Amino acid sequence: MCGIFGLISKENLEIGEIALEGIKRLEYRGYDSCGICFQNGGKLTIRKVSGKINNIQEKFNIKSLSGHLAIAHTRWATHGAPTEYNSHPHTDCTGEIALVHNGIIENFMELKKELQEKGHQFQSETDTEILPHLIEDFLKNGASFKEAVIKTLKRCTGAYGIAVCYAKKPDMMIVARKESPIVIGIEEGKKSYCASDIPAILPYTRSCYILEDDELAILQPGEAKFYNIENGMNEILKEPEYIKWSVDDAQKNGYEHFMLKEIFEEPRAIRNTLNIKKEDIELFAQHLLSADHIYITAAGTSYYASLAGKYMITNFLGKYIQSIECSEFQNNLQGALEENSVIIAVSQSGETADTIEAIRWAKNAQKNIKILAITNIVGSSLTRYSDHFIITRAGPEIGVASTKTYIAQVITLALVALEIAKIKQEVSPEDLENYYSALRSTPTIIEQFLEKNTAYVKHIVTNLEKNINYFFLARGISIATAKEGGLKLKEVACRFIEGYSAAHAKHGPISLVREGFPIIFIAPPDETYERLVGNVMEFKARGGFIISVVVESDKKITELSDVTIRIPQPPTQFYNLLSPITFIPALQLLSYYAALEHDLDPDKPLNLAKTVTVH
Repeated sequence: MCGIFGLISKENLEIGEIALEGIKRLEYRGYDSCGICFQNGGKLTIRKVSGKINNIQEKFNIKSLSGHLAIAHTRWATHGAPTEYNSHPHTDCTGEIALVHNGIIENFMELKKELQEKGHQFQSETDTEILPHLIEDFLKNGASFKEAVIKTLKRCTGAYGIAVCYAKKPDMMIVARKESPIVIGIEEGKKSYCASDIPAILPYTRSCYILEDDELAILQPGEAKFYNIENGMNEILKEPEYIKWSVDDAQKNGYEHFMLKEIFEEPRAIRNTLNIKKEDIELFAQHLLSADHIYITAAGTSYYASLAGKYMITNFLGKYIQSIECSEFQNNLQGALEENSVIIAVSQSGETADTIEAIRWAKNAQKNIKILAITNIVGSSLTRYSDHFIITRAGPEIGVASTKTYIAQVITLALVALEIAKIKQEVSPEDLENYYSALRSTPTIIEQFLEKNTAYVKHIVTNLEKNINYFFLARGISIATAKEGGLKLKEVACRFIEGYSAAHAKHGPISLVREGFPIIFIAPPDETYERLVGNVMEFKARGGFIISVVVESDKKITELSDVTIRIPQPPTQFYNLLSPITFIPALQLLSYYAALEHDLDPDKPLNLAKTVTVH
């Protein structure tokens, strides 16, 4: 995944500073190299570096550059190492065309060979570089700038979000998308912006256009015209979206890192998500009640949110929900996808390539399939492919390791679960109200925990040995919490983690335990608690260092543990069902401080990007 930012203006601006700030707001999308192209009159100036974005300012004093047009890019390497020569923008042989790209051109090797036979010289290992060379080729054959871009994209298979400029057209920038997001912001009559994600343009406008797949836009100062790539002659009329996020939502606001800020924003994200329209929740629930077969699919953190939500929903639905990682969805269901099925797809960005591919395949199966989506991004690809979707209210999440979006996803699935209980009327009104009361209490529980325990969790991490290996163990619904908590520590602190069922861990993994081996147990007082007590004893007997996450009133597991992290919630069935929401901030904080203890940047985990838009 990569980040794109572009600007075209009537006025001569300090465009270097604007472009640099634009890609800084997209740094979570890629941070192993970056580059900027400036156009002033008929000349393109390109500056590129490997490494962090700040390197480009230190090397070239980018902020001092002025002009009318810039395209900028922050890269997460796929084709070619994260070097300066592989950084974007890429140019053609003449140096008159510059282009930035997010995605993968799958047939680039064939196209590159064809272009090399025509005499084109390539300077990088990337798939992207074929694009400016193809545009050059079509321009030489008499095509206009717009026609050359359209013809180029028609030759390509794969995914792209691009921004391209042409030295001979200094008043024009062209952007296009297929499976890689592009948003456009307009200051009427003055400036036009494009970006891979909304935070990059928030300081300038709240009104934005979201490009659909196979759409192209011609940007000129203060205006944009939209076209379909298959029929580039006819202009498309599009309506802008109004973005409710504030600029402050996409900034650190005094926190050292976005990850910590976003953990502390979880109570607000929950309260906002609890205000999702009731009719959206009800329609989602009705689809599940009427389905013969139900699947839930996602990747990474969203998959673990799905596991927690699946448990909550099946608790009331009385139907089996099959959970499948989206990358394996088609492989698991080839020839086995049933009629009248519902697929729940969960994605923070709504652009995760494997999730999109899974639901596209399912929709093409012609078997009366309904797609239900949960995402945080209005206008994302997932919303367009779905029959019904719910937008969570987490706000922008900049840290690469998802925190508050996980919480918002689980809260949304909990709302669906309780709506099903309400419709089926198999839970007493008193118990149903207790569940809702517990759900409404979750933001307060998290606030209380963060206020009282943040320094304590930091103390735990500081005083732990610098262990490389950990187990996260649990039973029942808490297995999802264990897996997600383990993933966070793996992502940001680069420890080797396995999240397991505590029972499954006896079938092999327990052989790895030695004196001092850290094992984190997730232990709400639910129906699995007594068996988990036995598991704690087994691992302690083999020298395990036991860290347990428990409720404040806990006694048995506390006595067996070396360290406990205590969650301020009542020990009842109503709160136990929601423990994936209230227990996870403790594990997120643990991961955050572990990253700092190992001198790692928790906002920029090694080799990871926020949204995986390539297969």
